[in-house]
Amino acid sequence: MTLHWDSLKSIFGAEKEFELSHLETCEVCTGTGAKIGSKMRICATCGGRGQVMRTEQTPFGLFSQVSVCPNCGGEGEVISEYCRKCSGGGRIRIKKNIKVKIPPGVSTGSILRVAGEGDAGPRGGPPGDLYVYLDVEEIPGIQRDGIDLCSTVSVSYIDAILGTVVKVKTVEGITDLQIPPGTQPGDVLVLAKKGAPKLNKPSIRGDHLFTVKSCYTKSYKNNEVILSFAKERELLEELSDLSKTTSNRVTNSARTQPATTKSSEESQPSTVAEKNEESEGQNDLWKSLKDLAGKQAANLGHRIGACVAHALKQNLCHLQHGKAGCHGLWSVANGAMKWLKDNL
Repeated sequence: MTLHWDSLKSIFGAEKEFELSHLETCEVCTGTGAKIGSKMRICATCGGRGQVMRTEQTPFGLFSQVSVCPNCGGEGEVISEYCRKCSGGGRIRIKKNIKVKIPPGVSTGSILRVAGEGDAGPRGGPPGDLYVYLDVEEIPGIQRDGIDLCSTVSVSYIDAILGTVVKVKTVEGITDLQIPPGTQPGDVLVLAKKGAPKLNKPSIRGDHLFTVKSCYTKSYKNNEVILSFAKERELLEELSDLSKTTSNRVTNSARTQPATTKSSEESQPSTVAEKNEESEGQNDLWKSLKDLAGKQAANLGHRIGACVAHALKQNLCHLQHGKAGCHGLWSVANGAMKWLKDNL
């Protein structure tokens, strides 16, 4: 059977109670079809075999075909007196209400199997199963794509440029949707975990996708709207001029950058020349210092010589007396070494 199902209930799941018409075993004859107390008699058509044979003459000879007896249905016996309630069928059609549990995440075309709720078997046989085909209604403004839900949200171009928060419809009710600044028409915004759950795995849930659609004012009914549109147009023209000026500045700076690089390259030789001049000046200074040090060393040598001559003159008398002379010579040498250590 086909069951029409509400879209919101199909997403979250629920129980559905409906009326069902099916065959059940007759309670009076317990499925035999015979009146209580009556006896079965042998079928006169098949003679109790339950089969009948039909022979035909063909150009190729005799052709025999065996089939089920149409009178007793293959039982070999027929009912002498039928049950008044089921008229010998053994089953009666009744209507009853049954409850079906619809799991979360079902969609159009889903099939539910309800065990034991089908028609009862012939001659008191067990009942079969009931298969329910679901026809889920669509939610206005929301399309389903598997476990994801898709919708369209309309915003003005001003709100798309500056960003805003809009109210949107979801399966859980009205929810806020953040429109980020600079949103373009056709952009897709996602509300995570707001879609439909996966069938037989309700812990896994899809997303709700919103496609942005920018709307523009096309008709003007009063002067206030006309003035507002004129002001918006003026502001947009100023924004366009500002964007062009900014792009021109960026272009000009990009063009002047190679010239600056070239001038820096031209200034490199002059910088090298200045460094060479500085190194030459340092060399001249170092040479002058070396010359000065040489002159000082020469003067120092003259002074040492004069000091040694003076010391020899003062101790010359000691050289004429043997051992005392040697002692005087050592004194002269020690005095000269001490002076050198103090002055060098």
